[in-house]
Amino acid sequence: MGKKHDQIRDHFYSSPLNVKTFSEKYYETYGYVSAERFRKVMRVHNILIRERNVWQLANLPNSKIESTNFDELDNFGFENSIGEEYLPTSLPDHFKVIGILSDIHVPFHSMDALICAIKELKRRNIDCLYLNGDTFDNYSISRHQRDPNLRDMPREIEMCRNFMQTLRSNFPLIPIYFKAGNHENRYQRYLNEQAEEFAQLHEMQFEQFFRLDHLDIKFIPDWQGVYMGDLLVIHGHEGFGVGGINPSQSLFNKMFCNTLMGHVHRQTTTTRKTGFGQYIHTYSTGCLTTTAPKYMPFNQHTQGFAIVEITDGKSKVDLIAIKDGKIV
Repeated sequence: MGKKHDQIRDHFYSSPLNVKTFSEKYYETYGYVSAERFRKVMRVHNILIRERNVWQLANLPNSKIESTNFDELDNFGFENSIGEEYLPTSLPDHFKVIGILSDIHVPFHSMDALICAIKELKRRNIDCLYLNGDTFDNYSISRHQRDPNLRDMPREIEMCRNFMQTLRSNFPLIPIYFKAGNHENRYQRYLNEQAEEFAQLHEMQFEQFFRLDHLDIKFIPDWQGVYMGDLLVIHGHEGFGVGGINPSQSLFNKMFCNTLMGHVHRQTTTTRKTGFGQYIHTYSTGCLTTTAPKYMPFNQHTQGFAIVEITDGKSKVDLIAIKDGKIV
């Protein structure tokens, strides 16, 4: 462990603060860009309350415990929780026709499928474009086995940046949202594990590094879902176990509300009726990448995308399948 982390540990061990409060108060002192980033570093290096408690028991002298009337304390003497609620956000209500593209996996995108989808989105005159995760593949920094002939991170970065620039050029006037999926997570995980000091730089944050901020593209973190009217939209990796034979049925079993996801590269839909006569719809969209990749040439992957129309807060989902570069 480096000297810097030893200093953080000593400081934290001498402090009565919990991790959340400590990180919010001192992250700038130690040169981190945010309290959340500082907390991640503390967790990686095992600078935690339980470790502090063990240290204190081993090193602090015994002291007389004075009686306290815990009933007079609002929190009964318990330490504040460090847990946080990771809740969905909502798109603005004025969006009425939203195009959703999932699993493009640049630079392994299918040109025929992508062009087909873009043409249809333009024809339908969407007023918002939502990239629902795994827009980039980040193949070169994957933990999985890589083909050396395809491992070219500089080229991947260039193609991803060019893709976003071209996409913005094709939709210059409407809001674009970029939801991070599990493949985008590869970027942050790689920085945290292989280049921790660079991970703290503002210029290395995902939105800045891939120039989303310059293109006025709004970033949605990988854990966050988004409400579009009465429809919850997630990438799919957030809800473990939503694949299987029928992904939309698995999604229903997890969510019990109108939900759309990508992630599984398969177009499926499920409709169920509640005892009150209300219908719940769940969907998985097709992908816009190649459907016979080297790592899994035989599969049930299908290409496609979705358009969501919102009327009076109610969603209508149009799942659109693509085959051989044409809508089917």
